[in-house]
Amino acid sequence: MKTLFTTSVLFIFFILLLVSCQTSQPVFSKRGETYKSAREIAAEKRQARKSGTYAKRTRKSRGGTLASKDRSSRTRVKNPRELDQDIATLIKTARSYTGTPYRWGGTTRVGMDCSGLLCTSFQSIDVTLPRTSEEQSRFGQEVKVRNLREGDLVFFGANRFSREITHVGMITDVISDDEIRFIHASTSLGVIENNFFAEHYQKIFIKAVRPPL
Repeated sequence: MKTLFTTSVLFIFFILLLVSCQTSQPVFSKRGETYKSAREIAAEKRQARKSGTYAKRTRKSRGGTLASKDRSSRTRVKNPRELDQDIATLIKTARSYTGTPYRWGGTTRVGMDCSGLLCTSFQSIDVTLPRTSEEQSRFGQEVKVRNLREGDLVFFGANRFSREITHVGMITDVISDDEIRFIHASTSLGVIENNFFAEHYQKIFIKAVRPPL
């Protein structure tokens, strides 16, 4: 009798324990889906939020980088000022001789020297320049370096100690405070454009002149 009573009590306790376990793990899954506990569902939600935040940050970061590059590229875009038609024609003509080999006394595509390049280029706008670089240095009004603009002529000596003009070029593009391009007939490379502020040219620079156009 005592054994039966004990067995009955244990059976009832087991039933209560089973019911308690089932109710302590409520089902959050929809009908037909695999069972997931509250802890599993909460973990999945945390992971989903983390993934969503990462994707959002990635998109924002990428978008910010692209926007920054766009702003940077727009800032760097040079807004060229309108050139006088004669100056534009003059520069275009001079550039058409790019690569022509140097030839002392030359004025054609076979070969030309520095002053010959300018004489030939100025003919395209019906302006006759003196033939030598020294004479060309007196053709117009002298200008300061800070006021240089397209079409101005720049003159150089043989070396940093010479004040005798032996070379001439023409400004083709004023880009910034440290880059101004000029075209000339180099004895070694022929007709070419260089930066006026390059150390070599700054050492031998003598004066700049603005021709009367």
